[in-house]
Amino acid sequence: MRLSKDRQTARAAVRIGNWFKLEARTDFSPPGLVAVGILVSGILLSTSVLVAAGGRARARRIQARTDRSLPES
Repeated sequence: MRLSKDRQTARAAVRIGNWFKLEARTDFSPPGLVAVGILVSGILLSTSVLVAAGGRARARRIQARTDRSLPES
């Protein structure tokens, strides 16, 4: 596999007072950016499915509470 010559690089530095200093550097190739995009979209899609399933389960629990009544004798 040939490494791409057109790599994207980024650097960031954060300093909070005199106590904390954080420096970060990253570089991505175009195929790496595509892979990250696919991973993020997969995470977002799975999260929406989980939220929808949770909403349906909650609706069923609420419905079950309202259906609890004593049988008439």
